[in-house]
Order: sequence, then C-alpha cells, then structure tokens
Amino acid sequence: MASANPVKRLEEEAVCPICLEFFTEPVSIDCGHNFCRACLSRHCETCKVESPGHPVQCPVCKEKFKKDNFRPNWPLANMVETILQLRAVGGEDRAGPFCQHHQEQLKLFCEEDGKAICVVCRESQEHREHRVAPVEEAAQTYRTKVQQALTQLRKEMEAAKRLEAKENRKIREWQEKVQVQREIIRSEFEKIRQFLTEEEKLLLEKLATEEKDFVQRVRANLDDLSNQSSALGKLIAELEEKCRKSSVELLEGVRCSLSSAETIKLREPEATPTEVKNRYKFPERCLDMKKMLQRFKTDVTLDPETAHVCLELSKDRRGVRLGEPQRTISSHAKRFDTYRCVLGAEGLRTGRHYWEVEVEAGDKAYWTLGVARGSLRRKGWFSMEQEEGIWAVRLIRGQYHAHTCPETRLSPSRSPQLLGIFLDCDSGSITFYEAEGLEPIFSFATGAPFPEPLYPFFWLMCPGTSLRVRPMV
Repeated sequence: MASANPVKRLEEEAVCPICLEFFTEPVSIDCGHNFCRACLSRHCETCKVESPGHPVQCPVCKEKFKKDNFRPNWPLANMVETILQLRAVGGEDRAGPFCQHHQEQLKLFCEEDGKAICVVCRESQEHREHRVAPVEEAAQTYRTKVQQALTQLRKEMEAAKRLEAKENRKIREWQEKVQVQREIIRSEFEKIRQFLTEEEKLLLEKLATEEKDFVQRVRANLDDLSNQSSALGKLIAELEEKCRKSSVELLEGVRCSLSSAETIKLREPEATPTEVKNRYKFPERCLDMKKMLQRFKTDVTLDPETAHVCLELSKDRRGVRLGEPQRTISSHAKRFDTYRCVLGAEGLRTGRHYWEVEVEAGDKAYWTLGVARGSLRRKGWFSMEQEEGIWAVRLIRGQYHAHTCPETRLSPSRSPQLLGIFLDCDSGSITFYEAEGLEPIFSFATGAPFPEPLYPFFWLMCPGTSLRVRPMV
C-alpha cells in the first residue's frame, strides 16, 4: 500500500474540486486552482453578477477572477490522459484495496455492516443474508447524499452568517438609541443640576446597566452562533474531505457523518428588545421640579391675528380647535394662509419660560407644538425645521417625532395628556416634558442665545383636534 501512495496522490491531484471526477478539458484561473471547463462555466453562470465584466469568486478559495478569464492547462490534461492510460494498461480491477481475509479485491458494499467486502465475503455466513451492492454503485448513491447534505449545510452556514450580522447590527442600533437617551438625560440634568445631581448619576448607571445587559445578551447570542458555525464548518470540512477520497474510503463512516448532517439544526438567537424604554422616574424630586418650573411660569395666550381661517379660538384665547373655514375673518400679513397654525400673543426673548398645553393622544390626534421665530413666514409652504425657525415636536398616527433633520422618532414611556415646554432663551435650549411625571421627552440645544423673540407655536392637522394652554397657578 505504501508503494501505491504516490499514484494515489497523483490521481487525487487530477480530480476536479467541483464534480469530483478526473479533469475534462482542465482550465486554470488567476489564483492557480484548476477545474473542468464545463464545471467552471456552469459555476460562472450560476453566480449573480452585476455586469458581464464583473468578477466572480473561485469555488475553492473565494478569490475573485474575471468570468471569462481562464486558461487551458495542457500539462494537467496530459497528466490526466496518462493516468487513464495507466489504469487501462494495469487494469483498475487490481488497483484497489484488497480483503485482508481472502486477498480479493473489495468490489461489494454491505449495507447492513456499512463496509466494503469481497466476493468471497459475500458468500460467507457473516454476509450471506445481508443486502449488498457494487462498490461504485453504492459510492455513487452516497456521493449524491453527501452532496445534498453539503448543500443544506452550506445554506445553514449562510443563515448563521446572516444572523451574526443581524445581531451585530442590533448592538449598533441599540447603542445609538442609548446615546440618544443619554443626551436627553445629560441635557435635562444640566439645566436642573441643583435639584437632581444624585438622580442624574443614578439614572445614567441604570441606563449603562441596561446597555451592558443588552450587549451581553446579544454577545451570548453571537457566541452561540459562532459555536454553531464552527460545528457546521467542521462537518462541512469532514464531508468535503470524504468527497475527495476514494469510493471505499468515502463509504467508511459516511452514514454517521450524514446522520450528523441531517440532525444538525440552526438555533435562532434569543429574542432581544428593540426599543430603549424610559424607565427613569422622579418620585422624590417631582414636587421640587414642579416648584422650580413654577418659578418660570409664563402666561401664554393665542394671537387671533395669526390664526389660520380654519382655527377657532376660545374666548379666553387659551384654547384652539380645528374646524371649518371662517369666511368673515380678514386676511393680512400676520395670518397663516396655508398651514393651520397660530402663534402666542407675546414674544419671549430673554430669561426662562415654562408653560403647559393639554393635548390629545391616540391615532386620531394630529398636532405640532413648540416655539417659532417671529419672522417665520406666514404665507405659502415652508419647512417645519430649525433652519426655518421652528423647534417643535409632533404627534401623527400615534407616533411622536421631533422636528429635526432627519426627524427623530420619540418613545415616551406614556402618551402625554399634558405637554410641558421649558424655554431657556439665554442658553438657546427648548425642552419638552410629559408634564404629569415631569419626564423629559426631547431637548433642542442651539448652544447660543436666540437672535430674535420666540413665540409659542401651535399647528393642528386633523379636523376635530383641539389644544388648550393650561393656566399656571
């Protein structure tokens, strides 16, 4: 057997990695690997390419090469022809392993025992009642099963890689959401440091713990997926190695490998949350914060001269409702003619100001609240963004957003029935609260004092929607 090893290795070198048969019209590609011309052409046709000149991957090493850039390998073709001639001259019947008991060539495969036997073994008491088949026939059957198992395992491997990428993306997206929450917390506590120094530290620690717990859970998912990928890789390598072996060697233990391939299933990662929830509360300092904000209370009323013709103001000018157009109202430069908006009556230029607005919630509520520059355009269409002179949040189809570019989706722990607005003209910041629990929802920070007075801004978008400024007592 030792003397046959060089010939055996020579034959293995003459086998195509795709069809696992002797090369037919062998060709080489840039990376140095060889394939049958027909096998490589079929591989190129099955690859999805963006354009005719786009490179495809080598089936063995995955290195890219141009679709039509492969060269005939005449020395390899001559070597295959020589091997076939030697087989014909020497007789393949004598070129295989022999039975250790009878010194006959192993030409049969015993299905019950799962091993190759000779014709004498077939007539022995041990195998007489067993079902047998020619070695090559059995090898072809199991080779087909191995290829099917490899196809399934490769699909599982691709699924595992996609899930790994998804889990990594979860970490990035989660950390981005955590960062948004962290900025809200830091901005809020910067303005009320004298009241909530201890609370700031506590809440940041809770958020960090939440982030750490989430990342640990996702990384545990990734570790599990990595282990599964490793097991799949080992099984694939084992089956690929069997495909490169001779028929007899392939059949040894092949059923055990196939059984493993059939039973292995990819476990889905453990489900993880998709939103960073606002779990922080202010139970002990809530009253102190309320008292602090009361110091900056501002009596806001609405300016009827700015109201769109579809807006109906209450007699005390604190409430507004969207209804039918009022034909008797005159049009002038201060009135909005396109958007159904109204401004507060007094401009706010310096100092700190706080007011609260009773709002509607639910899928049928459509409104926008905030502040706007006095120079905001009143005629025609304009952008609801800071560049235009608007700092606001809105509720539409049950979802809260901040008017940033692009919009920032908000996730308050509960839908506000009372929205608080805190304006610091000197620091250039506006903060929105769920006023009942004094939970910060979103903050705008310009980093500099506002260059002109700002006015409370109201925009109603759906008929029947109403807003009302609550008197600060």
